[in-house]
This record gives sequence, C-alpha cells and structure tokens, in this order.
Amino acid sequence: MLFRSMKALLLSTTLISAHSAYAIEENINSKPIFIAGSTTVTELLVDIKDDLSQEFGNSIQIRPMGSDKGIKAIADNVIDIGTSSRYLTKEEQQRWPFLRQIIIAQDAIAFFINKNLNITELTTKKLSEIYQGKLNKWSAVSPNTPELSTKNDEILLFSKGTNHGSFDVFLEYLNLDYIQEPGSNYIRLKMAGNRGLFSEQKVELYDQFNQALGIVQRIPNAIAYDSYGAISKLENDKRINKVTLLEIDGVSPSVESIQNGDYAFVRPLVLIVNTQSPRSKKIGDKLDVLIKSTKLQQKMLEFGYLPVKQ
Repeated sequence: MLFRSMKALLLSTTLISAHSAYAIEENINSKPIFIAGSTTVTELLVDIKDDLSQEFGNSIQIRPMGSDKGIKAIADNVIDIGTSSRYLTKEEQQRWPFLRQIIIAQDAIAFFINKNLNITELTTKKLSEIYQGKLNKWSAVSPNTPELSTKNDEILLFSKGTNHGSFDVFLEYLNLDYIQEPGSNYIRLKMAGNRGLFSEQKVELYDQFNQALGIVQRIPNAIAYDSYGAISKLENDKRINKVTLLEIDGVSPSVESIQNGDYAFVRPLVLIVNTQSPRSKKIGDKLDVLIKSTKLQQKMLEFGYLPVKQ
C-alpha cells in the first residue's frame, strides 16, 4: 500500500514538473521578453525591435550593460537572452556549458579622433604605442598634424569599459594588457606578455558610444574607439562632422572591408541562450530564425552591420 502511494506520488510529481516545463515553454508571452548585455548588440536590436515585437506578439525590453554582465545574467537565468560582442571565453564555456551562442552579425571597432588633428590613418603598431604611452604627442605621430599648443599636443586616451566585448577586441588586436585601480574609472596599459611596467599614462573609460563621440568632439587631442555599425549610422549626421574615422594599416572600416577581411578589428555579435531554461531556449530559437530572415538581414546591412547566416 505504501509502495503504491509513493509510486503514485512520484508519477504525480513527474507529471506536474513536465506540465510546468511545458507551460513555461508554451507561454513565452506571459511577460515581456528581456534581452540584455553588449551595448553594440542591444543597439542593433533596438533598430529592429519593432519587427521582433510584432513577430513575437509581445513587448521586448532591451538593456545595455556590457557583454560580461550580459553573459553572467543569462547564465544565472535572470534574463531571457544575453548579448555579447565577443565569443564566450574557454573559461566561460567550461563554467557554463549550457550556454548556446547564436552569431547574428559581424561588426568592427573603429578608432576616431578630432578632425582638427588632420590625421586620417594610423598603423596598428602606432595605435599600440599610443595606448601604451610610448607615443604621447600628436606631433610625433604624424607630420600632417598642425601646430598645436603644448596642452593640445598631448594625446588623451579613452577606451570602452573593461566589461565590454569591444574592450576585449581592443586588447586582443593591439596585444595589450591592463591594470585598474579599485574603484577608479581609468586603466593603464602595457604590451601583453611583457614583464615590464605598466604605462604611467591613464586611459579613461566610458560605456556608451555617444559618450565616446562627445569626448572626441569636445576634446581636440582625444582618441577613442567604438562600434563601426554605431558610427556608420551617423554618416549624414552633423555630429560626426568634427570626427575623423581612422584608416588602420591603410584600410578604412566598412561593410566591404569587414566582409572581405581587409579590416582587422572585426568581432562577432552574439545572442546567448540558456538551454537549461525552456523559455530562453524557445525565444532563442525563434530569434535565430527571425534575425536571419531576408527582411531583417537587409535592415542590419543598412545599419552598417554585416549579417551572418549560420
């Protein structure tokens, strides 16, 4: 009798669990869809948000917080979909083997300076030396630089915050390592793998593209970088008139140079799905199909991102 009761209870519990999982999977519109992470990817998703909301028949909440935080949030199952502008690291894949990566587009990081500096291109080597503080005056960077005051000749360095995928790409391509004082809003850099000292020159951090753009517009001796897709959307905007988008090693960032591999500073734009969550999995599957539709692929291309079909 006791055995039959326990068996019935176990069967009942199994059915309830299965029904609950099914209910969660079926009713993804019981609450708004919450997507968060990379500022670049969330900005892209904002551009196509209305299309996605219409297809889901649900509202979509999008929050930029940086790739690192987005990956952690989806791993902890506190959001529906995470976004990242880099691949998961090996450590992250080992720690959270249930996270699925959906590559939706390619983007690049582009470097920009104030137009009054009269510099249009830099080499990767010079960029690295600038951010290491080895080249700290614009007059030493290019003979085309106009005569500057001592103050305006000093190179002021700015970088995306350390929790952003753009920052990881920046370090990787320039072969740099960094150190940050606790609670500070700046870092210092040196060549990766080098046991020498970190540069004394501070690199101030920002989180949003609009911040970087404003910095370079206002500060004539600043250099910064951010998403090419975000910058390209301002092609006919007067806010970009004071800024020069730099060629790197003789190549300008563009959809074409990203696609053919001529421009080096390329990174993926990724959706992260928690496959342990039926809700996240179902939303991710549908997003994968929708974003790779011809209509949305064309929209992404128009916004300066190179869509990926995989």
